[in-house]
Amino acid sequence: MKVPGPVCRAAVVAVLVVLCACGFTGDVSRHGDRVLVMNNMAEPGHLDPGLVTAAEDQRIALALFEGLTVPDPQTLEPRPGVAESWEVSPDGRRYRFQLRATTWSDGVPLVAADFRHAWRRVLTPPSSDPRRQFADQRHYIASGSAELLYVIAGAQAWHQGRLDDFDQVGIRVLGDRLLEVELERPTPWFLELTSFPTFAPVPRAVVEGLGRDWTRIDHLVGNGPFRPVQRRLGDLLRVERNPRYWDRDAVGLDAIVYLSTDQIDTAIDQYLAGESDWVRSFNPKKVRAWRADPELSRQLNAPPFLATYFYRFNLRRPEFRDPRLRRALALAVDREAITRFVTGLGELPALGIVPPYVATDWGGAQPRGLAYDPARARALLAEAGFPGGRGLAPLTIAFNTDVKNRAIAEAIQEMWQRELGIEVRLENREKRVHVAREKDGDYLISRGSWIADFSDPVTFLDFLRAGRASNRTGWRNDDYERLLDQAADCLDRARRLELLRAAEEILCVEDPPILPIFHYNTAYLLRPGKFEGLHANPRNVHPPKFIRMRDR
Repeated sequence: MKVPGPVCRAAVVAVLVVLCACGFTGDVSRHGDRVLVMNNMAEPGHLDPGLVTAAEDQRIALALFEGLTVPDPQTLEPRPGVAESWEVSPDGRRYRFQLRATTWSDGVPLVAADFRHAWRRVLTPPSSDPRRQFADQRHYIASGSAELLYVIAGAQAWHQGRLDDFDQVGIRVLGDRLLEVELERPTPWFLELTSFPTFAPVPRAVVEGLGRDWTRIDHLVGNGPFRPVQRRLGDLLRVERNPRYWDRDAVGLDAIVYLSTDQIDTAIDQYLAGESDWVRSFNPKKVRAWRADPELSRQLNAPPFLATYFYRFNLRRPEFRDPRLRRALALAVDREAITRFVTGLGELPALGIVPPYVATDWGGAQPRGLAYDPARARALLAEAGFPGGRGLAPLTIAFNTDVKNRAIAEAIQEMWQRELGIEVRLENREKRVHVAREKDGDYLISRGSWIADFSDPVTFLDFLRAGRASNRTGWRNDDYERLLDQAADCLDRARRLELLRAAEEILCVEDPPILPIFHYNTAYLLRPGKFEGLHANPRNVHPPKFIRMRDR
């Protein structure tokens, strides 16, 4: 394992000199007073909340749209959003939301039917069955997040074509300001879900009038604390305070500017030159230098994050149908070396997919069996028919553009070649290309990650169920499905967690379609002392409504 050398303080100073020579003004105030300039690390893929899946798109969606609830900036507990109050039935399956009197950013009243329509857009794939069609084909959006709504009674059956009448789905409009939702089963995290962009309403009249063009900056109508005013592709998106937002007096910023710089070193250079206040990522090769400098160290934040970094195996490819090969590859990865020498932010090496801190009673248990063990890996590889790597075609690791992804891939490439005699190639792809090809099954081994949608272990297990859009491996295991079904119906929490742990054992040890590598610490740069309302929290969610300039 090669250990990267430290970067000296002089190099940072040299960067600043070069930036000044290249014309960086270092004047973030050129964007205006009470403005947060954030490097969002990627060009927004979607502004339609029903299509949002990527973290960078979710950050923007939280500014432009608001659901029934909003997350508390510290605890992430659901606070009233569009819903000013709600009642829950004794069996935990029926929620009745009282909506506040509010409007869209164009002044049109927002009503309960807007939620029903938005959720139907998310749940309705194109169909030749007239009973399942929208009158206007432009309503079909092929959402990648429809499964989040499966907690609603009948939603999965409708989405999968097993239900013909949408009125049988548990979403009922009882009045302009009264919405009732019936769930398949008690779901303690349902109110957390209702703050997600996927659950946000959309302005039906605008969507019907403009179709997919409704999310253009000059057309987009939202109901969040901000509204979009400027977009330069590949450069920035600017949003400003929405004067028609129901809680506008509580919004602490005049505007947010989202920079679209997908090269992390460029983003860091901009930050050092004063061009931005917040960078939502960091280069692991610079961790030691920043940690060694007191002034830089206090600008680098790395709290634990409910997310796991892993590799997907494509089980549609014949070489990966034998679980012994997949287990051999997992056993040949020294995760401790990767987190110590490559990532360097205090991440926990991962033998399982569920972070040990996802729930207080998860207990920190990790699945047994696939810790670093090169001798056992070589034996399994031979049992799979590839002694010393002979007879196995070169393996390709695909990853999206990021210095950390490349460094991790290079480390694992070296481990597999050294320990198993396998030839390994690397393929770097731009993020949207990487995700699109992954969805199409166009990969052998692919870098992936999963971020918790809510604070329960099942969020890290359900996404790999058979048939889920998020399961891009082609994997199905009936024992795994049965355990998750049993856990979903289990009201005894201790027994439920036992079932989930058993499912994780199948997923990460017995028949692994993925190779967990580490549980994240998020890493970001934030201008110290300039803002308040930004709190470290386990999902790295920072609702823009609560951010404000600190009084000086």
